Amino acid sequence: MAHLHHKRITLVTVTYGDRLHYCAELLRRSFERDGVAHAIVISNNASADLSPLEAAWGRRVTIVRLAANTGSANGYAVGIARALERDATDYIWLMDDDNAPCEGALDALCHQLDVLTRKQGRNRVAVLGFRPDHQGDIAAGVPAGLAMPPRSSYFGFHVGRIPYKIWRRTPWGKPRPDAIPAVVQLPFAPYGGLLGHREMYVDLGLPEPELVLYADDTEYTWRLTARGGCIALVTAARLEDLEGSWNVKRNWKNHFECMLLSGSDFRAYYSSRNQAWFDRNHWSTSGLMYRLNRFVFLQLLRLYGKRRNAGARLRLLERAIADGEANRLGFHADYSL
Repeated sequence: MAHLHHKRITLVTVTYGDRLHYCAELLRRSFERDGVAHAIVISNNASADLSPLEAAWGRRVTIVRLAANTGSANGYAVGIARALERDATDYIWLMDDDNAPCEGALDALCHQLDVLTRKQGRNRVAVLGFRPDHQGDIAAGVPAGLAMPPRSSYFGFHVGRIPYKIWRRTPWGKPRPDAIPAVVQLPFAPYGGLLGHREMYVDLGLPEPELVLYADDTEYTWRLTARGGCIALVTAARLEDLEGSWNVKRNWKNHFECMLLSGSDFRAYYSSRNQAWFDRNHWSTSGLMYRLNRFVFLQLLRLYGKRRNAGARLRLLERAIADGEANRLGFHADYSL
């Protein structure tokens, strides 16, 4: 294993609301397990007093307090920019404020990053910690090629995948959790758990603040693979989600019910708007296939909306999708954070 203390790793996280207890646990594990040299905590106008973090860790932590909740895209943009300003930053590790690394996670990430860097160069590779709650299909043993949405899919929906979705519900096609590969190549990734060399971040630039939140991480990390770079999910590098996420699919029968019934309106608005924007502008390679998937997806969404009496949310989703496809981004006055 690489000696981690030779790697000057800066952790960047963004917090909001009253989440001090999550941040404290993230920093405790990151610092005490001898991998992270410095942490930058961006406060998106958090209601919690974060000074206990400064009291506990002194100069190892920098807290940047923003006057308003500017969303995750701007929060991570500010954090990455601050990390790059530090001469002592060789690597940047992005984390959600409630991702806590398990024992050995950073070792496993650094090892895999070294292997990939030797093949492809520092600015072309990133590695990602494994969050079984979020990467549920991979955790269940779905083959990697089938766990990721195909190109020209719409909100992850692709008519070509329907046979597999049926097959995996049969005893023969049921995924086997013992079949999880050590490394899975991803087309894009969340911020939470992403580790890369500073040169990779310099090349990527900063997240797009106009996306505000949701899918901003998809667009940001897609820049790396779109130009031939590689993102590797390292399944031995486990991260614990201290807070269950609102949009974890296994809480719902299907993706449509999740969109129609879960979360608050601002989450539903920004996540749908940005996904529609990303799918149209970045993910579609075949106009015909994209339009077919979009048509079938929206018909199914409307069907479930009627069936579950979710008319108000359905109208919100349709408005969000229209905004995304028309490139109307930025803050929406009706959906404050």
